[in-house]
Amino acid sequence: MGTLPNGSLLAWVERREDTAFIGAYVGEGATPDNSIDFRGRDPATQVCRSVDEARRWIENEAAALDLPVKWIDAVPDR
Repeated sequence: MGTLPNGSLLAWVERREDTAFIGAYVGEGATPDNSIDFRGRDPATQVCRSVDEARRWIENEAAALDLPVKWIDAVPDR
């Protein structure tokens, strides 16, 4: 049995077009860290038709992982 994740998911929604939004999240500990030469993980993403749909998708994913969500305004620095 593997180790369960801990911490939080950093989540955001990006507008791509008038009718397309990208819901995205990454584990808080999976963001880039230059001090240890860690490039970070790519976020999980889903194309959605609305901000609400994107937020629901992220919240459902977080619930499945039993992790809290920290909403951020933009993609974490890469």
